[in-house]
Amino acid sequence: MQTSVLEGLLTGLIELVETEAFHAAHRVKETDFTRRRCLTLPNLVFFLLQHLGGTALQEGLDTFFMALSDRMGAWRTVSKSALSQARKKLRSSAFVAMNRMWTSALLTHVDDAGWHDRRVVAADGTCVRVPGLAENVDRYGVGPCGDGTVPMARCVALYAAQSRQWLEVVVGRYDEGERELLLKALDQLHPNDILVLDRGYPAWWLFAALQGRGVTYCARIEDCNWKDVQSLVRSDRQECLVCHKLSGRDRAKLRTYGLPELKQVELRLIKLRLPTGKWEVLATSLTDTARYPAQDFGELYRDRWSIEEGFKLVKHRQHLEGFSGELPESVEQEIQAKIMLHNIVQAVCHKAQQDLGAEQRDHWQVNRAYAFKWAGRLIMAAIKGCRLALQQTIDALIQILGRTLERVRPHRSFPRKHAIGGAQRPRKSYR
Repeated sequence: MQTSVLEGLLTGLIELVETEAFHAAHRVKETDFTRRRCLTLPNLVFFLLQHLGGTALQEGLDTFFMALSDRMGAWRTVSKSALSQARKKLRSSAFVAMNRMWTSALLTHVDDAGWHDRRVVAADGTCVRVPGLAENVDRYGVGPCGDGTVPMARCVALYAAQSRQWLEVVVGRYDEGERELLLKALDQLHPNDILVLDRGYPAWWLFAALQGRGVTYCARIEDCNWKDVQSLVRSDRQECLVCHKLSGRDRAKLRTYGLPELKQVELRLIKLRLPTGKWEVLATSLTDTARYPAQDFGELYRDRWSIEEGFKLVKHRQHLEGFSGELPESVEQEIQAKIMLHNIVQAVCHKAQQDLGAEQRDHWQVNRAYAFKWAGRLIMAAIKGCRLALQQTIDALIQILGRTLERVRPHRSFPRKHAIGGAQRPRKSYR
């Protein structure tokens, strides 16, 4: 991928936001953003895009508009109150549309076929603490404590493992299941994709739904009382083919979501030995044993871990829960904006990683967290419309990332902590 590709994609993104069709599709009312104001719809979108959580809101506004106007020193153009009023007129779907355009365009320039000429797409969910307002409790539910003191939204995402791009993020209620939210994201998959699922997803009705939608998948099965799985684990076989007849409850579940009502599910079970000595069982729709050998699926499932790293970057390096707005639409604006910014920054990191020597790439990787320090300058260079300045900013970032490396340390593992702890609500970036 050439630097000119990144430059062209960023320029295309700016041009998209400035079109009247984009305004009409993503403003709340037809009369919104029609008066001449400093906070035009493009300015609002770009400010939210580059504003990282954990930064004081007024400071971020002052810095953004001073850089936009090339003014030096302290200058107040837009207040927090003005921003609060303006963002009520913007739908979070604006950032979803931008991200879909970005990923579809970028992935035509990136070789993302990482496993048997298939694109590996990991799916997983996470919970996000939202401000403790009644509106958020109504939208997202009472949360894990059951009393509304810690309201949370549940997000399910699709993540391209090789290019490290979020293809889709669906935001739902805490009491919604990840399987149900996953169904809402499946339209963003391509026929050549293989969907890799963690151990929380396996269910006969979900496998039937994926089979009915023509989705190729591989899922880990753990602590399962399915007879076929138990029989495989006890046997000397490494794999087996299964044809499972769906129960009435499973077929009713398919009808509930308007999915093709299948009578049976055909899949392949594969048993692999982990370094810990335990057995890992994977279920896949790839039943061709000659074309897809069983031993290759261990590498495939390991690629799923990249989505965990993606969540870590968004939640900790981009301070996802440091919301500058409190209402549900503001919350979803910031979630989707940070997903969009993550994709832009990781595309530059991907280019910087490519530019390393072949031997160096085997042992070193660019510091992807550090790259977010440059996010504001990158977005500002794109907004100002000077292609030379944008090209110079991209080149400078790629060069400095090439000197900001972290050693690759394979086979590391740490115990995961799932307990609810820490502050009972996220810190507010506007204080």
